[in-house]
Amino acid sequence: MARRPAIHWPSVWQFGLSLLAVVTLWEMAALLTLLGLFQRFNQPSGQVAGLSFVLVASGVAFTGLLLLPSAGYALARLTNNPIPGLPSAFNGLRLAATILALPLVLLAGHYATKVEVLSWMLLPRLHVLAIGLPVLWIAYLGQRDVPLGPPQQGWGMLACGLVLAPGLILVAEMLVVAILVLGVAIFISVRPDIMAELQRLFLLLASNSASPEEQIRLLAPYLIRPGGIFAILALGAVLIPLIEELVKPVGVWLLAGASLSPAQGFAAGVLSGAGYALIESMLLASQVDQWAALVIARIGTAAIHTFATGLTAWALVQAWSEGRYLRLGVSYLAAAALHGLWNCLTLLIVFSNLASTLENGRSLEILQQAGRISPYALAGIAAAAFLALLWANRRLRQTSVEITPSGASVV
Repeated sequence: MARRPAIHWPSVWQFGLSLLAVVTLWEMAALLTLLGLFQRFNQPSGQVAGLSFVLVASGVAFTGLLLLPSAGYALARLTNNPIPGLPSAFNGLRLAATILALPLVLLAGHYATKVEVLSWMLLPRLHVLAIGLPVLWIAYLGQRDVPLGPPQQGWGMLACGLVLAPGLILVAEMLVVAILVLGVAIFISVRPDIMAELQRLFLLLASNSASPEEQIRLLAPYLIRPGGIFAILALGAVLIPLIEELVKPVGVWLLAGASLSPAQGFAAGVLSGAGYALIESMLLASQVDQWAALVIARIGTAAIHTFATGLTAWALVQAWSEGRYLRLGVSYLAAAALHGLWNCLTLLIVFSNLASTLENGRSLEILQQAGRISPYALAGIAAAAFLALLWANRRLRQTSVEITPSGASVV
């Protein structure tokens, strides 16, 4: 009697979780679309807010679509019916064509935001293209000709970046925020003066007569105090990057003990970081009146996430295979520092905008100057991360002794 092959439990988990994520994301997309349509037709000023819901829905639905290959390859392994690797979506001509297409997509999207009918018909599709194409380029250039492993592994890494890492990060960050809020609440409870001031502020914010602009003016003096700036930067530019850079290569963490080369680790990290950048941008770049500017800014974020995750994953595999744990620590802190610097500069722009709502003062002028410089610094950091990604790819291609199998590329 023939012996039944052993069940490959990692594939069971990959298939089940990928399929569950697909169903969940598509249900969320349907719900968000209904909410958007409800706002559009039932509220006087619901056009912009309703369309924002639909943009998020389009990104969520596209994310679910990208998870199907992960489930398909896992099922094929479980049923012993191998699927050939998907052909690469890029060659030199296609890459050039899509790069040239992006400005047209951005222009079309910018024009569509000005015309209500076009915005509802075209912008959700253009939203997916405008965010997806740059992430696709960066992922392709980061793992081009670097041995990645079987297609199931590559699509699994992308799936981890799309849903598993964001889910774990959300839980971890909520716990951190809850602990911080508890600490602040304990501090306020022993300061009646602060308690009374906050109660007055909350009453003003809850007032129906307070417009969004008035609410911002009420909050601004508290947020741009030295203590407020320090607290926000400590959370957004230190704690959050440390959490995210630890969790983003979760797909590589799950392969602990597997025979991975450093090149495979880097390529896996690139895909995981690209997946994380994609879903984050799909969710955060949905503000209709600033759509084009937000989408362009998210290109830099994609370069940061992709390189930082690839760097950590590369060092992670080297630590396992060569015992280079010091390099792992340095690489992790470098990735978190890069991410933290990006967040810090972004927050400085926010502080600058808040400062512009208040009366001029020396400290406010400094914040406004920092806000004016920050966009240029962000562009420089994004360019540096992209060049570092290309350098790492070239180095690993030169040092790797493995030959990428036909069809192993997942993009």
